Amino acid sequence: MFVVIMGAGRVGFLVSKMLENDGHDVTLIERNREIANELANEINGLVINGDATDQSVLEEANIRQADAFAALTGEDDANILACILAKNINPDIITILRVSNIQNKRVFEKVEDLKKYFDYIVSPEEMAANFIVRTITTPGFNRVMIPKEGAEIVEFKIDEGSDVSEKLIKDLKLPKDSLIVAVYDDKGNLVIPSGDTKLPQKGQVIIFGKDNALEEIKKLFEKKKEE
Repeated sequence: MFVVIMGAGRVGFLVSKMLENDGHDVTLIERNREIANELANEINGLVINGDATDQSVLEEANIRQADAFAALTGEDDANILACILAKNINPDIITILRVSNIQNKRVFEKVEDLKKYFDYIVSPEEMAANFIVRTITTPGFNRVMIPKEGAEIVEFKIDEGSDVSEKLIKDLKLPKDSLIVAVYDDKGNLVIPSGDTKLPQKGQVIIFGKDNALEEIKKLFEKKKEE
């Protein structure tokens, strides 16, 4: 996969290194010249000193051929504009928007007209805050915020058109090395499921699985009912 990343701060740099370590190609765009020059020796991919809200800079980063674009600076407005611009240049690109203002995240998740620009919206601040609150209110657990290498916890949405909608979990034929650990209906009610649990017509499922099973799980939960 070829990924273009905007922002070489702590988050952007760490994501770049992790992607490279997994064998992906990375181009990093950083507005600060000093930081860009310093990081040019730290990652194997191309480091561009420029502003990713400028179309010419995205073109220089080869955005038209990129599989994904992640806007990871600490400035919400710049991240938003860059994702919109990247999507306009390359409609097939996957965009990952980092937001620091939680209200922005809520708006982008709800407004349908905006969803076409942002495939995934993440807030490291919200994730850290949730982790801290849970540690304070229910101490004594060895919590894993990011699963160990080789496995992930993922969420899939279910709607009326999903092929898995209202099916029993035991009938899904989940791949080996995967497990549904939580089911939410469209009102947010939580069920810790068993094989006899019926999935809601609309809602979300949380699945824990090894990397080798995730692609098959993705196909299963994104499949639509036949007309």
